[in-house]
Amino acid sequence: MNKISLLEFIATAHRNTYAGSDEVRLRNKSRVPILDGHIDYDFVKGDWRYHDSYAGVQWAPGREVVFFKGKPVWCMSYQGQTVDGLATEFVEETFEFLKKALMNMNVSMPFRGPSKFSDGEFEYRFEMKGDYKYFTGRESIRYKKKEIFFQDVMGTLIK
Repeated sequence: MNKISLLEFIATAHRNTYAGSDEVRLRNKSRVPILDGHIDYDFVKGDWRYHDSYAGVQWAPGREVVFFKGKPVWCMSYQGQTVDGLATEFVEETFEFLKKALMNMNVSMPFRGPSKFSDGEFEYRFEMKGDYKYFTGRESIRYKKKEIFFQDVMGTLIK
């Protein structure tokens, strides 16, 4: 396993799971989640396997794990929430925008979306400290310049 292969696989897995189109996402959604009440995605390509599992909608903590030849090699945990007062119908728009931002990731840093992305009144930001070996980060979505969603992430190689 090398850095470039790992990062390319993470980018491919992200495009084929949560952030992907409805058709692609459904193809890789697990029929039976590992834990009750969770939504899981499983994506395999060659010697690589990616598994994402999360629970909730407006507050949806989760974890992604990448396996190489059956062994876990990388993991990222995430936890965040919509900001209080966000109407239910607005949540769908927010997460559709999040998926657009995630699809526009930087392939050299494919853990979340790009450092900045906007579409209409929505703005996405992702700030990260560290690199693929170990990092912490925060993503934020603003609508009309007001934060409506944030998420903290932490990732690491597994040795």
